[in-house]
Amino acid sequence: MRIIAGQRRGHKIDGPKATAALRPTSDLVRESLFNMVGEMMPGRTAVDLFAGTGAIGLEALSRGAEAAIFVEKNRESVALIHGNVARLRYQDRAQVRLADAYRWVRTHEWAADQPMAVFLDPPYKEYEDHAKKIRELLDQLVERLPAESLIALEAGRTLDGEILPDFEAWDVRRYGDTQIAILVFPGPEGDAESSDSETGTEGPSEEAGDV
Repeated sequence: MRIIAGQRRGHKIDGPKATAALRPTSDLVRESLFNMVGEMMPGRTAVDLFAGTGAIGLEALSRGAEAAIFVEKNRESVALIHGNVARLRYQDRAQVRLADAYRWVRTHEWAADQPMAVFLDPPYKEYEDHAKKIRELLDQLVERLPAESLIALEAGRTLDGEILPDFEAWDVRRYGDTQIAILVFPGPEGDAESSDSETGTEGPSEEAGDV
């Protein structure tokens, strides 16, 4: 695994052991995601929920995020994230939380004036077993995140109104067997066009740019 672009471009990071039950986001999907949102990282704090290896949050830091919070409930994965943060020398900009993502989002106090970039890559089985919990988590984020924040969600299933609140506001794209959905919050003036202009899109798409 490697950092794709930015300050630490080309630097390698450790992936999971062969026996680990982790499914890291592929380099190709991660590159496609950050092609859409990478320029929005400066000025934002990245939150990597279900962080796994920490690759998403580390990519955000490399592309200029002011700080990153990694939330992961598996102790071995948390140790892996700590190692990757140290390998890239981001200890001063990273916080690693051993916590359940659902509970952490519910209890975290979000700064009203600090735009966030929240990335979610739950295990794909979560969509089968706990779709309602994922929807509730997204509802909480939509309700509580400050202006100019963004949410990016990865799934191995069709993302629709069952999972995504206010479905028409999301930019949904398919990359092979993976779907990514991005929601950009309007600025404090309520500029509804800021979402589309920043990601260069015009609302949800059933399929785009297969990898």
